[in-house]
Amino acid sequence: MTAKSSIPMERYPPSGISILIVGSGIAGLGFAIEAYRKGHSVRIVERRLNFHDRGAVIGIQNPAFEQFKHWPGFMERLQKIMMLPSIRMMKHDLTIIGDFPLGNAKHPAFPMSRPSLHELLYTYVQELGIKVELGKDVVSYFEDESLAGVIYADGTSEKADVVVAADGVGSKAWALITGDKQDAISSGFSVQLATFPSERAMQNPVVAEGWKGLESGLLFNLGHNAHMVIGRSNKEICWMLAHRDFSEADESWSGAGSKEAALQVIDGWAPFFKEIIKAGPDDGVLLWRLMWRDPQPQCVSPLGRLVQIGDAAHPFLPTSAAGASMALEDAYSVASCLQLSGKGSVPLALRAHNLMRFERVCCAQKLGFRNREMFHKTNWDGVEKNPESVSTFAGDWLGNHHVEEYVYDNYGKAAHSVVMGTPFENTNSVPGFKFRPWTVKELLEASDRGQPVVDEGDW
Repeated sequence: MTAKSSIPMERYPPSGISILIVGSGIAGLGFAIEAYRKGHSVRIVERRLNFHDRGAVIGIQNPAFEQFKHWPGFMERLQKIMMLPSIRMMKHDLTIIGDFPLGNAKHPAFPMSRPSLHELLYTYVQELGIKVELGKDVVSYFEDESLAGVIYADGTSEKADVVVAADGVGSKAWALITGDKQDAISSGFSVQLATFPSERAMQNPVVAEGWKGLESGLLFNLGHNAHMVIGRSNKEICWMLAHRDFSEADESWSGAGSKEAALQVIDGWAPFFKEIIKAGPDDGVLLWRLMWRDPQPQCVSPLGRLVQIGDAAHPFLPTSAAGASMALEDAYSVASCLQLSGKGSVPLALRAHNLMRFERVCCAQKLGFRNREMFHKTNWDGVEKNPESVSTFAGDWLGNHHVEEYVYDNYGKAAHSVVMGTPFENTNSVPGFKFRPWTVKELLEASDRGQPVVDEGDW
């Protein structure tokens, strides 16, 4: 299923497991690379006809970043698109609150533009010789005891030992996994975002002055019921503006925003922010409605041949700063579980993966809500006196984790739990927190009452 690779990647022995990946976003591409390294036979199908990805700045947490070191030459390429792992927090009038490491001081996250990372992953997949087919629109999934498969819009079908649904928030895999797709609940917020070359923007003296000598990194800017994140690398500027919902926004990545609409949101902000928005192309603004779903404890189909990863399994709010990283963590986990199980125990591998991942992902999702509440409800005048109180987006648990090692150490115990129905205790989420599920409804109702979300443990 693969052509000859031009990358000297050292692969594990062939597993004999054939895998069909639906979707070529960060989750799907990342999984294809790691599964190839683990000795699996992989191929990708993608609904779109091109690979022009959209989006703004994302932060790659340490657990996702560390695995890149096993991919020959990838780190060298990545360093060319990375921004410095620092964030300058500012108020909307350009008052500087402070400069901090992004994420966590011990294990910082590394910011970059989503389109640049996507392009890098896709190029690497091509150079590995992994087969990618465009224009393949999956309308449904199916499985039996030995195989899973997909049915395309033209009526044709395709099977493999495993199907990985990396098809985003609109995933059609829910019909097979749970029998129904949970309705999305509006968060009350939308984001507008754009990415464009930095050279022209930096010729604007107002824009250049706003960076105050910073050559790279993030600016995190706070206003009333809105916040704006601006990232700059040596090639690109990315911005994302979160604000009260626009009725015309939707949950897809294809909604068209406008510079005019974004400028209305930041009316009264310092000129720097307005000039950043004006610097981009007129048709380059994306409008994305932030929708939530309750955490789903099951991302594996009844017969254990289909698994969801990334946004298909667990959509994130941008304020978690963990969506892309969790998608990559999923990818590494599934690839490693299948490596350990072998072809004869595929369903057990996917169920063990589900067991080892759900609680960690669920806590990371909740972190996004906690951060949003802090950004939009904190007295920022008081923060100037104690900026460290808002300088950490997440505790050490998010960045101090090694996915592959965790699977190798815990797969046997997780598999035993799946087979015997015995308890399994995860150690990869918030220390000191006794896991309990939550719903979007209860978080939103607490927010409306002005009640802060308080949990035990070191979040």
